[in-house]
Amino acid sequence: MINAEQRVVLIGPVLPFRGGIAQHTTLLHRALRKLARVKTISFTRQYPKWLFPGKSDRAPEYQGHHEEGVDYLVDSINPLTWHRAVNEIEAFNPECVVFPWWTYYWTFCFGYIASVLKRNNLDIVFLCHNVIEHDTVFWKTFLTKIILKQGSRFVVHTREDHDNLQKLLPDAVISIHPHPIYDQFPKPKHTLPRRARCELLFYGFVRPYKGLDDLIEAMALLKEEDLFLTIAGEFWKGAEKTALRVAELGLEERIEILDRYHSDMETAELFSRADVIVLPYRSATGSGVIPVAYQYNKPVIVTEVGGLPDIVLHGETGLIAQPHDPVDLSNKIRDFCRGTITIDRNNIVKFKKMFSWSGLAKTLITTC
Repeated sequence: MINAEQRVVLIGPVLPFRGGIAQHTTLLHRALRKLARVKTISFTRQYPKWLFPGKSDRAPEYQGHHEEGVDYLVDSINPLTWHRAVNEIEAFNPECVVFPWWTYYWTFCFGYIASVLKRNNLDIVFLCHNVIEHDTVFWKTFLTKIILKQGSRFVVHTREDHDNLQKLLPDAVISIHPHPIYDQFPKPKHTLPRRARCELLFYGFVRPYKGLDDLIEAMALLKEEDLFLTIAGEFWKGAEKTALRVAELGLEERIEILDRYHSDMETAELFSRADVIVLPYRSATGSGVIPVAYQYNKPVIVTEVGGLPDIVLHGETGLIAQPHDPVDLSNKIRDFCRGTITIDRNNIVKFKKMFSWSGLAKTLITTC
């Protein structure tokens, strides 16, 4: 039962910090405030500059932004601010404290805050974006288990994360709610010119597990097709190697690489122009790119890994290919671009109604 007087604390990055987790926490904060009394604590510093692979972890278009109802308090490498956060939370006297969890980096900061609050009999709820990290190693999983053991209950977005968490903590109490749609992006102005009959988009941070090299190899198998690929996102590493491979395959006229951060408006334009969004991931629990695609009613081509098949209906909202298989990926792209398999956009409109921020907020509140 939802009580408007219920007190909930949410700790995590919000605007002006950039990236999917910050967008997620911001929209969740706004949804929670409509249902309960909420105290949201964000950061003065999220990562040291040397650790963050991009040019900045703050969105340029939100410079100076202060999200209403948020205390920007925690410095991830200053324990004094962790203690200050504990004092503020205890003074608020909440029913529960919600921590997003996505990387082992937060072991010490979140671990300290959660352990102190738990000792003081506050319920801890972890909202897990990734239970097991991409490209993980045993010590990261070990640290994750130590921190998540502080949780009283858990919310995840995919069956994959549910199963991973259950393996890690067999007695965990887990709820599943699909990743909501990123509906904060603006309406596109349709300013970008088309370069081919079929426009493909690969979007987001470029990391090895996302399989971009498989997509480039697939493009080499599609030279007879009238299509164009845009790669839009900052490379964590390998930008020069990627450009070299594109040149070796003679694809410079068919692939555009935009190695930089893209604003909300630029993102709207990129998704508006695309006919299909391609996620050739080699591993995944979920993806924040699919909710952006669905926001613009765009179909997706994904690989059968992790939680991606949970939110893609093959032949209805997108297509599912085999991972690490450029041949199968090229076949799926060819089927889509030739219209051999037709995706009805009305299916996406209907399907995405299940993925609401109010639904996620209600799940968390009832979990508390």
